[in-house]
Amino acid sequence: MTHVGGARLLRVDAKARAHIRATSVRKGARRGARCVASRPRSVLVAVDLDGLLPPDIDGDLEGLQEEAGAVFDERGYVSHFGSVTEEAEAIASGAAVVDRSDWGLVRVHGTGALRALQVLANDEGVKLSAPGSGFEITLPSGDVAQVYAQGEGFILVTPPRATENTLGVLGSVMPSHEFMQLNENCALLTVCGPKLVEVLRSSGLVGVMDAPVGSHQVFGFENRPVVACHTPEYGVSGLNLIVDEGIAGQVWATITRAGVVPTGNDASNAALVAQKRLLA
Repeated sequence: MTHVGGARLLRVDAKARAHIRATSVRKGARRGARCVASRPRSVLVAVDLDGLLPPDIDGDLEGLQEEAGAVFDERGYVSHFGSVTEEAEAIASGAAVVDRSDWGLVRVHGTGALRALQVLANDEGVKLSAPGSGFEITLPSGDVAQVYAQGEGFILVTPPRATENTLGVLGSVMPSHEFMQLNENCALLTVCGPKLVEVLRSSGLVGVMDAPVGSHQVFGFENRPVVACHTPEYGVSGLNLIVDEGIAGQVWATITRAGVVPTGNDASNAALVAQKRLLA
């Protein structure tokens, strides 16, 4: 157990393999969520945030974003923090953090997981890779989704407009108890940019980026799990962090106070379109 600025950072043990759960919603009630992430059997990681965590972080994610000057869209997600140009530059040449909680987060598990993946990818040859690894698929919509393989299934990250159709496809090929949308329970924070490794060098997060693209590891923060996933989506160094809502504000503030530029969806989506991972 490591103590981090008053917070406890726990090693996730082998029994902590359950699906992600919680009880909050995006706007106005993103409070007190509880997220229990499945841990790949072959991965046992303790990620050290001692070098990043500033003292006395208080507030939920939305409140902290408001304090940082966020401009929200009609759905309650951040469009920008004042300058889309500067945020785009942070992605391209610096280090940025984006709240992408409008993207679909879906956990698929059970005996039908492989078949569901093949239908979503429209490819009967696609196979689940080893737990702790990952890859990309192209959805029927033409958008690109991230697949993070777990012991009995996978976590899928989908563009916002593809999520409803993805859930419909899953419902047509497998029982409803074998898949679960996680968005009411978890936030998706992406940190990216060519200077990301330099900024996060004092944390164990950089170890995830040393592994192949798609690799992911689970670590504990405030007794809650965070899934850190190596992502290629922006064409620069990147991590997708699937975070329990109850600690999303702390994680976001920890990253921004380390020098990572808070960035909204306007700059993020433009970068993803340029990388052909999101349709214009």
